[in-house]
Amino acid sequence: MKKICCYLIFCLLPLLSLGQEPNEKTLLWEISGNGLQKSSYLYGTIHVICPDDLKISATTKTAFNKTEQLYLELDLDDPELSAQMQRSMASNTHLKNLLKANDYEQLASFFKDRTGYSIDMLGMIKPFYLLSYTYSPMIGCNQPISVEKHFVEMAYKQNKNIFGLETLQDQLSVFEKISQRKQADMLLGYIKDFEKMQESFQVMLKEYKEENINALVKSSSNAYSERYEYLLLDRRNKYWVKKIPKISQEKSTFFAVGAAHLAGERGVINLLRQKGYTVTAVINE
Repeated sequence: MKKICCYLIFCLLPLLSLGQEPNEKTLLWEISGNGLQKSSYLYGTIHVICPDDLKISATTKTAFNKTEQLYLELDLDDPELSAQMQRSMASNTHLKNLLKANDYEQLASFFKDRTGYSIDMLGMIKPFYLLSYTYSPMIGCNQPISVEKHFVEMAYKQNKNIFGLETLQDQLSVFEKISQRKQADMLLGYIKDFEKMQESFQVMLKEYKEENINALVKSSSNAYSERYEYLLLDRRNKYWVKKIPKISQEKSTFFAVGAAHLAGERGVINLLRQKGYTVTAVINE
């Protein structure tokens, strides 16, 4: 359970850059112009990574140090978050009632062999949440971590407040639109294609480490149907971009969200540029 609980001068954006998608390879972007007194920063994260692969550059640390507060997708500093998450995970039916007997046995065998957990014991957890138990075997380390958690620790050391661009309920509403039977079918499909999923994750991890957000957003889009891409990425991007300007006006802010949200025509960078903000790539020194 814990693993689960456990993102300047008054210059307007030049007309020629309106609507342009980002081309630079970097996870760090400076937000300025359009009346902002101080720059804010936008950083692309990956939610699950092995500790040895986590690298925060000196350039990113410098940008973080300049800001006054941290905004993630969720407020990971919220003491109620863990309890809310556990409540939302609870299912009113056991997983075995959502799958055919032979499919359930295949899932039980996978969990026993790959994760060490009994699916019978975990069966009252909604299927989507069971994916978190597969992270370790998928990425190849026993204690995967998140980039967001690292930024939370940096914020603690600097006595910076931590906030979320959306609530847990906002985030979970995406999954609540998908029936548990459909979730169970998707979980089963994930298990059946587990080796392929491992390969896909390694591709995305390589793209992330290369800070190639354009390739990353394409890889992420390939993993979703058009409907789920809208629910998981596009809709949330629009919602965040309504909030980011006001937050940035009030205080210089370090925004850290999933890297797949940044690039593309409907990504956060382009949506901010369409609102008149200058969003500039910050390249590692």
